[in-house]
Amino acid sequence: MTVVDRTLAEISSRVQRLLEAEETPRRDGFLQSVDPAVKIVGLFATIVVTVSLSSWPSQVALLAVVGGLAVASRVSPVELARRVAIVPAASLVIVAPQLVLIPGDPVAGPVTDSGLAYVLTFVLRVTVSVSLLSLLVATTRFADLLDGFRRLGVPALGVSLVAITYRHLQVFFEELSRVVRARRSRTIADRGTGQTWRETGSMLGSFLLRAFERGERVQRNARARGGTTMAAYPSDSDFTRADGVFATMVVTIVLLRGVWLL
Repeated sequence: MTVVDRTLAEISSRVQRLLEAEETPRRDGFLQSVDPAVKIVGLFATIVVTVSLSSWPSQVALLAVVGGLAVASRVSPVELARRVAIVPAASLVIVAPQLVLIPGDPVAGPVTDSGLAYVLTFVLRVTVSVSLLSLLVATTRFADLLDGFRRLGVPALGVSLVAITYRHLQVFFEELSRVVRARRSRTIADRGTGQTWRETGSMLGSFLLRAFERGERVQRNARARGGTTMAAYPSDSDFTRADGVFATMVVTIVLLRGVWLL
């Protein structure tokens, strides 16, 4: 099994596990008990507050709130950190030159205090925002998310497109796994780096054509059934105690931001 095959197989496996994960949303946790519509509005309001903050101590406080929500929702902080780590790491690489480009008092060599504060604030801002989005996805079933967006007035066409995209991504990576397994089953000996890369290019080209054809078949089937509009289904939207606690927490954060305490 070549490095390319192992990489494709691992990516496909991880994405499939992420898309099909339903264990965490079924746990008896705090965010799992919050109505999806309330959760969507609350978490996005918190993200807006996060983006508007310009001091790293405030970001640290919000990061502590995120950690508390994760623990209360029975989501492992370590697992959450694993999920979001790549985005803050990438943002750190992008913004790192500001450590020396922003003028200020030197801290260590060419690194200035203003540059360090800016980079720290930026990375924490990204970390908190991505963590909140990850908590939303981790604690809410996909069907409940769609129902929440519907009740918030998101156009039905947009919700339908998201649902179809989500399902097609599952099919897409399942197909990629089958293509990789088929190639491995036909490979007896190592054919050299050059031949391996040529065969990989041919395999991926064939796979993309098959994915495109499958997408066209999905569209034709949807038209044959009368369109892509999803049928509504009943859901329990009563305002619960968990909704009240969560809404109070979010309103408090927004008010604190407005009153300058954060």
